[in-house]
Amino acid sequence: MKFGLKVNPATWDEAATWAGIAQDAGFDGLWTGDNMRNPRDPAIAVHDGPSLLAAWAATTTGIAVGLLIANVVFRRPTLLAKQAVTLDHISGGRFQLGIGSGVWPTDHAMSGVPMWTAAERAARLSEFTGVVERLLSGDVSDHDGPYYPYRDAALTPPPVQRRLPLIVAANAPTALAVVARHADGWVTFPGAAAEEDFHRASAERIRTLDRLLREHDREPVRKILLAYGAVTPWASADAFARTAERYGEIGFDEIVVYAPKPAERAVFDKVIDRLGDWR
Repeated sequence: MKFGLKVNPATWDEAATWAGIAQDAGFDGLWTGDNMRNPRDPAIAVHDGPSLLAAWAATTTGIAVGLLIANVVFRRPTLLAKQAVTLDHISGGRFQLGIGSGVWPTDHAMSGVPMWTAAERAARLSEFTGVVERLLSGDVSDHDGPYYPYRDAALTPPPVQRRLPLIVAANAPTALAVVARHADGWVTFPGAAAEEDFHRASAERIRTLDRLLREHDREPVRKILLAYGAVTPWASADAFARTAERYGEIGFDEIVVYAPKPAERAVFDKVIDRLGDWR
């Protein structure tokens, strides 16, 4: 099992502190989000994800840095591909890119984008991810898709990594099919679901994803759990261990946890002292 730390810092001092903690504790990845604002409370500070990652990429070593998840609602795939290449160069080949279709009404509202139907959201995710994959692979031919057409593309320089890892957030079968066609990893999270319901649904989604990968003659992809909501790894050290064991048993090979709240810090400190025990 691998472990990542996701941080949505309010200040650069906070961002730098958590980057140092993640690196020193031996986390495999350091992640942040991609929202225009906090979807529940506009008073909570939110920074631009790629900008923050550029700073982390320049001030850390060894640990992977990544975006969970780039928001299709207010990003163009051509621009995101260029940002991904730049971040890959700044980090020396440590950048990982998550992509998701965007579900928060506040992101749509602040971007001036009407809420999409589920069908349009799936279609946009498929085209968007396909475009990013094509560009990062060096295919800069013109594209005439319904949502993200472009001409005269160039992507110079190419990424440092031979294949920059693409991770797609997906729950519905249509979105899981995007993972099977284009991605190197899959990420899911509970949202508002109860833990038992989420665990059961995740096991079914893993079976569906593995079937789709076989149909596309592709190797297995990374399966990442973004733990929050009903999944509470900071309740105790035993809760962290149970989370790793319970979700590892159904096929997850990576867990990304949020930076702890002040009341959870004592548990966090106990866990990072034993992080290697759960690998």
